[in-house]
Amino acid sequence: MSDSKRVSQKSRSSTPTAHYQAYGGDAFVQHFEKRGAREIIIMDSIGKPIRSTVSQRRTYNYASLLKPLATMARNVVRDLDPANDVTFMRLRSETHEVHMSLNTEFIVVAIQKLKRKAK
Repeated sequence: MSDSKRVSQKSRSSTPTAHYQAYGGDAFVQHFEKRGAREIIIMDSIGKPIRSTVSQRRTYNYASLLKPLATMARNVVRDLDPANDVTFMRLRSETHEVHMSLNTEFIVVAIQKLKRKAK
């Protein structure tokens, strides 16, 4: 009976949604969580999500919005000075802060929830 449980667990972990789960024991995720990041998304160079700590729907929503923004920012910087390139972007709203590290192979997105200021 324990063998059947192992097989069913293996088949569940091979599903495409297995990448969109919380990585509690992952040192990479823990590194960001120590610094206050609540949501982490790792995308390849074309914007396809590879790993994420949020739901699949939310991951694809962020990916579809942030990849074109990163491409536009990179184009603007290269138009101003072709020797420069965007390596990091920080976006801030009233409730969240988005940090994007842009590389030739990967894009790492860390999203923080901002603390409310006392009035």
